[in-house]
Amino acid sequence: MPRIKFAALVAVAALAAALPATADDLSSSIMRPTAVNPAIGMVAGNLPGGNGAKSYYVAVDLKPGELLTQLEIAGRPNGERRLTVQLLDGEAKVAASTFVRAGFGSLDEATKSFAIDAAGRHVMRLTVEGEETGTFCLLMGGTALPDAKPPTCPAAAAAAVVAPPAPPPVAVAPPPAPAPVVEAPPPAPAPKVVEVTPAPRQIEVIVSQCEERLRVGSDFLFDFDRAQVRPEADGALEEVAERINAAGKRVMVEGHTDAKGTQSYNQTLSERRASAVRLALVERGVSDARMIVRGFGKSRPIAPNEHMDGSDDPDGRQKNRRVEVVINTCN
Repeated sequence: MPRIKFAALVAVAALAAALPATADDLSSSIMRPTAVNPAIGMVAGNLPGGNGAKSYYVAVDLKPGELLTQLEIAGRPNGERRLTVQLLDGEAKVAASTFVRAGFGSLDEATKSFAIDAAGRHVMRLTVEGEETGTFCLLMGGTALPDAKPPTCPAAAAAAVVAPPAPPPVAVAPPPAPAPVVEAPPPAPAPKVVEVTPAPRQIEVIVSQCEERLRVGSDFLFDFDRAQVRPEADGALEEVAERINAAGKRVMVEGHTDAKGTQSYNQTLSERRASAVRLALVERGVSDARMIVRGFGKSRPIAPNEHMDGSDDPDGRQKNRRVEVVINTCN
């Protein structure tokens, strides 16, 4: 009996689509993806809650061109939320992907353009994870989906998640006379390096408005292509832990790589290294509940990976291989 191709299964999927797809209606089976209305191009719903993740499958009829996507996740500030979108090929393998993960705020967004080479039905996998009170939304458009009207994510659902109920009206006294007009304070200065800890600790402290960034080179923390913290990094991690505990704030642990290797490999390596630093900080007395972990792969370099003539810049790549612990100093 011949093998049934994934593309053939997609071709017999249900074609009806009327309203925007929501999580309650989405298929969790790759064999029967939920059809998305091409005139709306939106999928939205609630996050599953807890520590688990849930995957949904949607199918959308596309034309050759660029598929523009906008990902949103909303919930309480400092929450743990993530939305991953993967474009699958005819063999159900990941052709391209993107994601958005929660930071310090209550709403986080990310955009990505997918190149669509062939017209037809394309399947996407949406993997959502996070708290019970969170929501997610995927917007689609571009030349690959030209009939989609400019959509917006459901504002009411997001507002219900992050906004507390309004207090009942109360009588208030008449407002006092207006205070004398004073000049606005000067704008905040641009971020600048205010302290560099001497070797062997190798911690660079960068202070800007509303954040303190503790930067440590990955070459100091890890062996090449590894995510196990080296014993020599103990002094640096002790100082990072002391600064976090002294600040009494929630922090984000970020992993970054240089441009060598594929995007997916570097993304995974940056997440593994950030997670290893979090565990090391927990061993040094930092509460695990106060730390958010994010990997950025090679997407956020702080120095050139190449010289102007296209040759390799090893010094620049070394600066880009780093872990940064970000303390939110405003909230």
